[in-house]
Order: sequence, then structure tokens, then C-alpha cells
Amino acid sequence: MGGMRMPGRDIESIYKDCSRMVYWAAYGITRRESDAMDAMQNTFLRAIAHMEQLARMNDAQLRGWLYRVTVNLCKDSLRKQSRETLTEEPLEPKGENVYDLPEAALVSSEEKALVRHAIDQLPDIYRETVLLHYFSGCDYKQIAQLTGTTEGNVKSRMSRAKRQLYGIFKKGGENDGGPNG
Repeated sequence: MGGMRMPGRDIESIYKDCSRMVYWAAYGITRRESDAMDAMQNTFLRAIAHMEQLARMNDAQLRGWLYRVTVNLCKDSLRKQSRETLTEEPLEPKGENVYDLPEAALVSSEEKALVRHAIDQLPDIYRETVLLHYFSGCDYKQIAQLTGTTEGNVKSRMSRAKRQLYGIFKKGGENDGGPNG
């Protein structure tokens, strides 16, 4: 690895800075806590193997690389799994290594379940945007970079997601299946 690493960039600092984003990207695809944790672990194992390459990247490139690896690992894993019923798991991860997640502020497990249920009903593109913004802490510019779209598209997706979530909550937790809520 030698002198190619940027000062202060080691796997621990990368993990601390990016684990939330990786977890919520994985959860957005798998919708299962255990699968998201597995994907997060595998993503960082792959990062360890590519530390020399990662050390030469700026923060946006690093986050993009981690995001793409996470998405690809999740999609590969889903292809390998047989179709099975999703289990009801809590929205919040139970890993001690996930830092200060904002959903801990929700008052009750019932509220968490309602939010999880509503988010799970969103189309993939909106669910991904919501999870990256509210649970990974990414701003619109970062989401645009991670997903390969424009900041304007991210704003539109967020607006549509909020509209759909409002409609889901207004109807008592069930989506009507329409593309715009």
C-alpha cells in the first residue's frame, strides 16, 4: 500500500464516515436488516482489499465507489436468494458500529413500524432517495452523484416521495399503487 494513501484515510475513518450511507443503501435494496448488515460488511471487506485505489480518491469518488459496490453486492445477493416473504424487522439497525442513526429519535416502535411500512411501499427510486437523504444524511448533491442523476431529479424524486408518503399516511398506511401517490 505504501505512500499512495492519503493522510488520515484508513479503513476505520472510511467506515466511520460512510457506514450509514452503505447501510441505508443496502437496506433500501434488500429491505432486511440482516441482509443490509451482511452487505455492509462485504462492502467494507472489499474496501480493505482496494485500499490503495481508495486512498487516491476524493470523498465524492470514494462514496460513489462504496455505493456502487453496495448496490452490486445487494443485487447479486438478491439474485441468488429464492423468493421468500419479507420478515417484519425493525427499521433501526442493531449493530453497535452504526453511528447515531436519526431514526432513534422516533418515539415508539409502533411509529417506527409505520414509517418503515410507508417507506417500503415507495417505488425503488423514491425509497432510495428517502433513505439516502434522511437515514444516510446525504444532501441532494451527494445523492445525485451517488445515483448518477442530476440534483434537480433528486429534488423531484424527494418531492414525489414526500407526496406519496403523505398519501400513504393519510390513507391509513396503504399505498394506492399509483406512480405519484
